[in-house]
Amino acid sequence: MARRRRVSRETKVTGQVQRSGLPPGTLLDKPGAVPAELRLVVYSPQNYSVDKEANIASAAASSEAHRGVIWLHFHGTPDRAQLEELGTRFQIHPLTLEDIQSAQQHAKLEPFENYVHLQCQQISRHGHEFQVTPFHIILREGLVISVSAARQGLTTVLLDRIQNDQSRLRRSGAEYLVYALLDLVVDQAFPALQGFTDEVERLEEELLQRTHKAQLAEIQQSKRDLILFNHVLWPMQEMVSRLNHSIGEHRLLPDGLRPYLNDLYDHTIQLMSLLNSERDVVSGLMDIYLSMVNNRLSDIMRVLTIISTIFIPLTFITGIYGMNIDGIPLLHYRYGYDIVVGFMWLVALTMIWYFRRRGWMFQRENHDHS
Repeated sequence: MARRRRVSRETKVTGQVQRSGLPPGTLLDKPGAVPAELRLVVYSPQNYSVDKEANIASAAASSEAHRGVIWLHFHGTPDRAQLEELGTRFQIHPLTLEDIQSAQQHAKLEPFENYVHLQCQQISRHGHEFQVTPFHIILREGLVISVSAARQGLTTVLLDRIQNDQSRLRRSGAEYLVYALLDLVVDQAFPALQGFTDEVERLEEELLQRTHKAQLAEIQQSKRDLILFNHVLWPMQEMVSRLNHSIGEHRLLPDGLRPYLNDLYDHTIQLMSLLNSERDVVSGLMDIYLSMVNNRLSDIMRVLTIISTIFIPLTFITGIYGMNIDGIPLLHYRYGYDIVVGFMWLVALTMIWYFRRRGWMFQRENHDHS
């Protein structure tokens, strides 16, 4: 089984180290930072439009004109200039902008007076690698701003639904778009978790067939992947639960959103249930490995013990005849050597037959034939 990799822990603290000593809400100039790609989607029950060459100013103009639901999506992490313009035009708090730039690995919900900020994590599987990327959503009146640096964007899936003028997404407000985005993030975790489950089951089967030292690294990697999933899914469940309890407490979260958030929360519970099941399996992998190693060592020791036991009477016989004392039977007989060696073969074969009859030898061969 190919070894899986995950996001390095170093990237989780680098941003905080760079901000050490700076005032909260400070934006940094990152060397080599590339501006994020923007996509502006404007839709209503009657029409919709997609602008891939849009900018923040055009999104602000569409929002002020109340042209319907405005969705501004950033593919990639916005640079400092984009974040500053975003904060100026949409009155976004500097701490929210700092969270977007620092890409903190923590799901949370932050309600403000004029907007709601949601932060979670996308987890996806690419080959044998699990990729975790932050996902930000800002909900304003009639406006949704989303930021994602994942390889596979979520906009393509939702655009297909928006194009259908009969879809619920098309006929609903901005708050339903937030739910649709969160639902895609949660649903994306299912195939990733299933891939992890398949890898664990494959490792378990290999351990039961034959053990080798490389499997120790794979077991440790499975434990780290399990920690990674828990780090992503548990805060996400808490964030969805808090969002559900915020229904009706914030003017941007109407009561009509509650049934959908209840369903979304059920999905997070299902994810955590699957994760807890895998935790038990992963915890037993090391026990299986040690048990198989001990069984293999016991088999080796049993074979060596049987060989030593067979040679005990043979060594006793050769020790007696090796003294060369007159009076030992067959010592000077012409066929004495042949008789003693034949008797030694008879003793050895009798002992082998007895050990095999008791099931102490050739157990694997007997199992295969049965």
